[in-house]
Amino acid sequence: MKELIMAENKHINDIVTLRVEMQIEDWNHTLHKDFSPYSSEFAVITEKHIRERLNNSLYFAVMYLDKTPIALCGIEELCELPQITVCTEKSGRHGCIVSVYTKQQYRGKGHQQQLLKYLLSNAKNEGFNDITLTTNTPDAIHIYEKVGFKQISNKYFLSL
Repeated sequence: MKELIMAENKHINDIVTLRVEMQIEDWNHTLHKDFSPYSSEFAVITEKHIRERLNNSLYFAVMYLDKTPIALCGIEELCELPQITVCTEKSGRHGCIVSVYTKQQYRGKGHQQQLLKYLLSNAKNEGFNDITLTTNTPDAIHIYEKVGFKQISNKYFLSL
């Protein structure tokens, strides 16, 4: 049974586990170096970051299949330096897509597209006005475009 949830504190361990797996896979592929020796330290740092921000400036959607977490994606509020989009007629929060990951054996089945739509719908309810993302994964671009992102320079943009 598939379930999509907006994460709460009780889901933090699942988010951390998926995020550690994602980072090790990504950096091993990118730099051809084994980063798994850093997984415990990275998990502690990640958990602290999420606990301090979850459902305030950081939101995660997680997909479960038979109660096993298989995919996640998040939105982190951009609050350090305003984007030019704050000058538009709409006012609201501005966010950036982070931590888009699906376990390897579940890829190619539309899970991430479904999860992104769910996250973006919730982001709109949380008052986000627009969302950006940066990707270095060519295979993911079609997913972002299917949910409405448009490429602007090396970033993609979605007005909610």
